Amino acid sequence: MTEVLLGVAALVVIVAVAFGFYYHEVRRGRAGAARFEQALTDLQAHKYDTAEKTLSSLAANEPHRAIGRLANLYLASAYLAQKEPAKARDTLLRYLAADDASIFRGTALDNLAVAYEEMGDYKQAEDAYRQAAKIEGPEQARAELGMARMLQKQGKRAEAISVYNDFLAQHPYAPERRGVMETLAQLGIAADTQAPIVKIIKPASVPTK
Repeated sequence: MTEVLLGVAALVVIVAVAFGFYYHEVRRGRAGAARFEQALTDLQAHKYDTAEKTLSSLAANEPHRAIGRLANLYLASAYLAQKEPAKARDTLLRYLAADDASIFRGTALDNLAVAYEEMGDYKQAEDAYRQAAKIEGPEQARAELGMARMLQKQGKRAEAISVYNDFLAQHPYAPERRGVMETLAQLGIAADTQAPIVKIIKPASVPTK
């Protein structure tokens, strides 16, 4: 009977500890989410220093949670806004290494390219833009143009022209088309790729009696 009672007592303790840990984690997760939301509000309000401190704390203290990993992405935005591209680069590399399957991978690569570009490392910026351009999403067109721009800055005129022409062919209705065509004109190339003309076919009239 003593052994049974001891076994029951041990089980009760284990269950109590498990429940205590669970509720502690729930409270911790909710607190982290509230801090993350406040940091995003601070970013939008251009309170970059305040947002940086909160996001840096989340990234350091919650590295195994999604919110901790995502904090690195927005922390990089705070660094870029404060003209600290080297810190942004390191933060984005850390984010990409920890969460390489993230749906925000394209955004992270695009921002990484911006960081490299601001540092004057045009080759690394080109590589990051090139990777981002392969990912379908809202950042794809921007990445393609960024890649062409980096090729220009490296003196690779022919490659840049090729990328610009591919952009015109693949994005016939993009708002950036006019800017691209002006850039090609400055490079001495007349862009002949135009948006396709959509013909509206009227239905045949039905003869009336």
